[in-house]
Amino acid sequence: MERLMLHVLMRVFEEEGAQVLSANLQILDDRTAYTIIAQKKTERMDRERGREVGEGSSMSSREQRNLREQERRMRMKHLFNILSSHVSPTHRLPVPQLIEQATSYMIQLKEKVNYLKEKKMTLLGEMGKHSEGLSSSLLPKLSIYSRDSTIQMTLLIDLNMKRVMLHQLLSVFEEEGAQVMNANTQKLNDRMIIYTIIAQAIISRIGIDPSRIEERVRDIIF
Repeated sequence: MERLMLHVLMRVFEEEGAQVLSANLQILDDRTAYTIIAQKKTERMDRERGREVGEGSSMSSREQRNLREQERRMRMKHLFNILSSHVSPTHRLPVPQLIEQATSYMIQLKEKVNYLKEKKMTLLGEMGKHSEGLSSSLLPKLSIYSRDSTIQMTLLIDLNMKRVMLHQLLSVFEEEGAQVMNANTQKLNDRMIIYTIIAQAIISRIGIDPSRIEERVRDIIF
């Protein structure tokens, strides 16, 4: 199957008016799991949802309950299928056994998430100490750190400066042979936003060229 780039998925969200808050990628044996969390910027979804409710108001209470129950069952079936694809992709497990294995799987994921959160909080703490007295004339502030086959980028920019889309930054990493494992955006105050991207080289023996990534990122932000 053709390899799917994370920045391609994120572009869909951002071009549809959503702000991507977090994007993650995890390799599970021969499968890849993508997770994107975004926040809508407009009230369009609320208006559309209101129209759907209005159109269904003529249904009887019993029909509405049956419809909700049917939707609940379909949603649960879909969620169990997703869970099975992560925990036991090769064969189908009974629900109790699936949940047991999923619990163990989640514990392992939690350890990885805690490690990434600690790194993120350390980074934000360091950036926060300097953000209050940081002049807009000193922004954007770009930092790239690499070790072995892993590379981490932090970018602090002023919200009033050139608009930067997160998927643009991710595309640089992926086009330069890196697999993005984690990408986040977070506002430090009313005028500053920080981008954090952690990636690994697709081919470890070739690695990643940090200078090349820095050059291309600077072309985007300046």
